[in-house]
Amino acid sequence: MELMLLRVFQRQIALQCKFLIFSAQEIERNLREHNVENTFYALQNFLNSGANISKALWGQAGSHSDERKQLRDSIGVDDTSPLRKVTMRNNFEHFDERLDKWWKESIAHNHIDLIIGPKNTIAGPAEMDKFRHFDPTTGDMVFWGQEFNLKQILEEVQKVFPKLEAEANKPHWETAPQAPKA
Repeated sequence: MELMLLRVFQRQIALQCKFLIFSAQEIERNLREHNVENTFYALQNFLNSGANISKALWGQAGSHSDERKQLRDSIGVDDTSPLRKVTMRNNFEHFDERLDKWWKESIAHNHIDLIIGPKNTIAGPAEMDKFRHFDPTTGDMVFWGQEFNLKQILEEVQKVFPKLEAEANKPHWETAPQAPKA
């Protein structure tokens, strides 16, 4: 990867990390204020920023994984990173497809959504009838029984963010070798 492109990617990922951290702060504030809709608005922004980071590091569905390895190596992120996962963001983004599938496959057509609390808050309905559920004590987001831990994502972002900023602030051009002093 050319050095300038590497630096631009690093800067863009650093910006997405900031957005993710801002979203985490908004989640906390809205939870304190018991504002469910704004909490899920911040959760969706968190997931979008995380997915943008993933796409920058690996490409859409891993399509640029090999060519972006140098980028991941430059900030200490490997393929086991929680940043790689985008499934939960896809659930939020493609809600129309999820609703169509739910309507076709759900037996009871219960629609349980925007839940905040422990995973056992609502017992009984089929997993397919339970859409967005956030457990703030564990950081788990659950959608149709799929779990995604936001605390792991935030911890990874907080770990790589200082390295990202340091790398992104380096020159984006190759420095010419200095001539020896006479």
